Amino acid sequence: MILKGYIFSILYAFLCLGMALVAYKLGMPKKYSRKLVHILVGAEWIILSHYMGATYHFLVVCVFFFLVLLVSYVKNLMPMISSESDNAPGTVYYAVAMSIMAVVTMFVPNMLVSFGIGVFCTSVGDGFAGIAGQLIKKKNPKIYGNKSVFGSLANFAASFLTALIFKLVFSLNLNVWQCIAIGIFSAGLELVTVFGLDNIVITVGCALLAYGFIYHPVINGFVVPIILTPFVVAIVIEKKVLTKWGLATAILLDVVVSVFLGNFGFVLLACFLFGSVIIDKFKKRAKKVDSIAKKGDCRDAVQVVSNGLIPMLMAIMYAITQSGAFIVAYVAALAEAFADTAASGVGMYSRSVFDIFRMKKTAHGLSGGMSVIGTLASLVAAFVIAGVAFLFGAIGWELLLVAAFCGFLGSVFDSFLGSLFQIKYKCSKCNEITEKTEHCGKATRKTSGFSFFDNDTVNLTSGLFSAILAAVLYFIFI
Repeated sequence: MILKGYIFSILYAFLCLGMALVAYKLGMPKKYSRKLVHILVGAEWIILSHYMGATYHFLVVCVFFFLVLLVSYVKNLMPMISSESDNAPGTVYYAVAMSIMAVVTMFVPNMLVSFGIGVFCTSVGDGFAGIAGQLIKKKNPKIYGNKSVFGSLANFAASFLTALIFKLVFSLNLNVWQCIAIGIFSAGLELVTVFGLDNIVITVGCALLAYGFIYHPVINGFVVPIILTPFVVAIVIEKKVLTKWGLATAILLDVVVSVFLGNFGFVLLACFLFGSVIIDKFKKRAKKVDSIAKKGDCRDAVQVVSNGLIPMLMAIMYAITQSGAFIVAYVAALAEAFADTAASGVGMYSRSVFDIFRMKKTAHGLSGGMSVIGTLASLVAAFVIAGVAFLFGAIGWELLLVAAFCGFLGSVFDSFLGSLFQIKYKCSKCNEITEKTEHCGKATRKTSGFSFFDNDTVNLTSGLFSAILAAVLYFIFI
């Protein structure tokens, strides 16, 4: 039995390589011949799982082909499977992924079938994604890097069908929605992974997700952040919403919130992020803000922390205490952050801005200023976040009003702090009040506020204010 496994698996692998070589010699471009091998070689799992199962023999074959492919890559012995677009050893990574999962299944034997799902998501999902992206040129826009719409759709369809077929053949405890989730996750991982590493990431990622669905139903409470985070990362990078460190910090916050609050926590974070991206699109048209605000629309790590630290702490506190007060506080803190973003963005289109705390008109974009449409926008934004939490069933009607009210009031408090305490400077050349330490090519001079109290401090304090107020009102009225 084991001997047959060695013979058939090695013969099949070289048969796949031979078919690709013949096709390449007959004129097939290597971008297709390598995908041919990519798709066909997934069937190795069928041979190995049937004859060898979750044993070290499975690993031996995988390591053998890893060495063969590595030597081939270094010596360029198999041009029909080399990449034209980059120098990434994708086929080598494929063998690495198989070896990793072979080791895992030796210790977790019942993961063997989900390992197969991961292998086929890589072979047919990623394989057909490349073919679709290369064959369909018209009306097939790039969505991230060199990844196209139809390529991602092909990956999703092939991976979804893979999970569905495995469900039917092996009578797995998977439902259709979970198969769809595996397809989405595979497409997302293929979208954001570079340098051929998707061959590892998709195999391992989809295998783990499938295993979780089959044996650990608790994963259903976390499936939304798991399958959608790759797409969020792609959008953030493509739209240049965050700096590199800002993105790394945001991912850390996302992970912590998702671990403690699951699908609900992630969805609320995503609403804030994408709502802010939309508002920033409108805000960019108002050029005057560039000469006043200290930081641009591409948020850095400090800005991410100033808006996300308080919600993250509320999520942790809820996990520790299981008190609904911290759920309301979490919603209120995010409602405040979104309300403040909406107020400053939409407020740029108002005719005039007034600083009610200093009782005077002020410039657009300067902290402390308020406008009618900006204030209304902040109220709507606070209700949007609270409304999403309500639709999720996380809070009731009364707490929706509490969270929205606290979020809106926190936005007003943000203006209060920005007016009276946030540091501001005056340009020595044009006399314009600004939040920058340099203006018109010259250093500015401090005109008001405290040196340590910048816009990030204001945002952090306002979020804390909304969270505490919401928690206090929860204990008063509930």
